Amino acid sequence: MPPTFAPWRFLVRRSRRLMAALLVLPLLLAFNAGAHAAASRDSLTLLVPDGASLSSWQVQVWTDSAAEEGIQLKTITDSAFLALGARAAGTIAGLILPDSAHIQASDALVAAVKQYVSGGGKLMLTYDAGALTDNGFYSLGGKSRFSDLVGVDYVQYDLLRDRVVGFGPIVGNKGRMDNLSLPPGKYVPYAAPAANARAATSNAVFVPTNRFDPGGSQFMRAIVEARANGISTSLARLSPATASASQLRYDLNVGNATQALSQLLSQLLNFGNTGNSLRQTDDISAVVNASGTAWTENPPALTPSRLASSDAEMQSVSGYGFGELSYYHFVTTGTFPGNVFLSSPSHGLVAGERAYGSGKVLFVNIPLGFFKAIGTDGALMHGFLNHFARDQVAMTRLSVQPKGIGGLVYNWHVDDGDDVVPDFRNIMAQDFMQNQGPFSVHFTAGPDVVTPGDGMGMNLPNNPAAQDVVLKTGKFGKYARASGMQHEIGSHGGWNHDLYGLNATETNAATYLPWVLLNFNALENVTKTPLREYSAPVGNNPSWATRWLEQHGVVGMYTVSNTGAAATREWRAGARLTDKLWAMPIAPFGKSATFEEFDLNGISDGTSAQWLVDLQSFVSNNRTNRLFYNHPPGAMAHLGVVKTFVKRAAALQAVGRFDWYTLAEIADFSQRRIQTNWSSSTNALGLTTFVASNPVSLTDVTWMLPRSAYWLPVVTGGSGTVSVTDSTHWLVTAKSGTSIQFVALQR
Repeated sequence: MPPTFAPWRFLVRRSRRLMAALLVLPLLLAFNAGAHAAASRDSLTLLVPDGASLSSWQVQVWTDSAAEEGIQLKTITDSAFLALGARAAGTIAGLILPDSAHIQASDALVAAVKQYVSGGGKLMLTYDAGALTDNGFYSLGGKSRFSDLVGVDYVQYDLLRDRVVGFGPIVGNKGRMDNLSLPPGKYVPYAAPAANARAATSNAVFVPTNRFDPGGSQFMRAIVEARANGISTSLARLSPATASASQLRYDLNVGNATQALSQLLSQLLNFGNTGNSLRQTDDISAVVNASGTAWTENPPALTPSRLASSDAEMQSVSGYGFGELSYYHFVTTGTFPGNVFLSSPSHGLVAGERAYGSGKVLFVNIPLGFFKAIGTDGALMHGFLNHFARDQVAMTRLSVQPKGIGGLVYNWHVDDGDDVVPDFRNIMAQDFMQNQGPFSVHFTAGPDVVTPGDGMGMNLPNNPAAQDVVLKTGKFGKYARASGMQHEIGSHGGWNHDLYGLNATETNAATYLPWVLLNFNALENVTKTPLREYSAPVGNNPSWATRWLEQHGVVGMYTVSNTGAAATREWRAGARLTDKLWAMPIAPFGKSATFEEFDLNGISDGTSAQWLVDLQSFVSNNRTNRLFYNHPPGAMAHLGVVKTFVKRAAALQAVGRFDWYTLAEIADFSQRRIQTNWSSSTNALGLTTFVASNPVSLTDVTWMLPRSAYWLPVVTGGSGTVSVTDSTHWLVTAKSGTSIQFVALQR
């Protein structure tokens, strides 16, 4: 059924104070040119050691990720930060100490960081930053010199020795997972171990460390890379034998480890179901029936209360193909004097925030940069960056979406002969599919599938019926002027689906790169148009194939890396593979991602439909993007779910809360968006001027200004609009041109 809301219900009534601010705006503009400019509050700052290379993965993965999320991020060296002294808190809106890049720090730098926070600064302190002195030794104090800032003790080598770093699942409530930009399905219900397994005398898993590898990242690299390549177990809850085989340690629990999970549960109980809600009053949500064939929309104003119970449920971060995942983190001891975000059932605090002096610190006890650059697991890094910029610093950001409208890529993988005719052809002929989309539709064009000569493939060059489907889907040839939606045609891998997907490796490009080219040629011979999208069979995309794709003009591809994240540029083994080719990670549902896997894992139509509807709500509420993929046979077997998925999208589109995007559309916009150069400056009267330019076009580029920080913006140059329909942000969208200027009065 259609949603029971309309966007005009969210229009903000302008208060007398807002009207007064607008009345004095011309006066403020008149004084703007001569007023003294203050430091911008709309940029984060990454603290890096003197002499650090900005192109090293330890630094670049942070600057890349911030740009991908629309967050302004600049770097500052230790010396420059120290030179600021007491002025740092008034100069730097938000400071990040990254993992891996800043393991060593002088006592003077540690003291300066504490002074910055105490003076009112906002700090994101990540994992092993400052774990060692500038001479490369553990602190003589027996714990991290940041322990008093964080509020718990960690990096306790003298005390814990082989139990300094723990390894295990990380747990948080569902509402917090959403707040950290983890979509539904990127976590699974947390199953607490039996009481005797939680006792202080029970065993847990630890990572070997020493002063040459204080956080254990060097030791963990091979294990993390193996998991990224899908050739290891999830390493979620290890037995002694499994731990020993991986050379991880299986030892007694640290008896006085921070009881962060218990504290998190207490937080939820103390606030009550609705008092602790992280939802907004314009968030959308819906409830699907048991068969997955219909839905009922919740009024947005009631969404926080109706989701309160489920938002309080404990969840473990999970991964596609694995289920519950384990991460490594320092064992913490002591009671955390703040708000717990994520916890380790065995090892203490994983993430939390607390006040310190006049400022605030967000401690993230996970090597975020390492997991993205080395482990192709970047969802947590992007989520914490977003949270810090949005909720802690309250800074202006660029939306990752055109016009700030969230949406999904619906990626169809047409693998073989039966997939294209009759399945895909029949699905697209359904009434509910008419004029819906656009979707990204990818074909494997060769004659075989599983074994050479099996004849189960599409054999596109010699299959007129399949050629007709390709032409009609992409509106090519005789269908160029036909009515209906034009979808984006892409290549699904290397000619023969399973043969390529199960056998291509990093070392046999000579054998399988010609198959990739065959598939492109077969499709382009039909469409007479270069292809710009790609998906790898079985998710297997060797680095040589990725580089070839970019050289061939492909701009968007599906990936099983970084699952749960929005569009990104892919990293592997500490190197970013591409400059202009954007990867869209699949959205997982626990260890599953599509209909055949739902069947295999006993997921009902009602449950899968609810997840898809929740995914739509997530991208709409967060103004972001994600990707769902399926195969025609799976979709045909669950047509009621597909119908609910598509019809609810149409209802949301009708009220401006959702759009479908193709991989190429997301990639084109993302590449253009990161070329946007913008800055803000504030005069002595509190008026902030935003100036932006783009060498190509600013069309649909959108700034999100927090209402808590600014009054209603006004466009003063170029062409743009201001939207007031979001409950937490003003949205300024460029309509056209290559430059824009707008102003907003600070609150």
